[in-house]
Amino acid sequence: TYNKTRQQAITAELLDIVCGSMQ
Repeated sequence: TYNKTRQQAITAELLDIVCGSMQ
């Protein structure tokens, strides 16, 4: 569903930010 896709996008973005902060 649209909600699930949006949740996935937000999770991926958060992960990207966290990974960037760790480096």
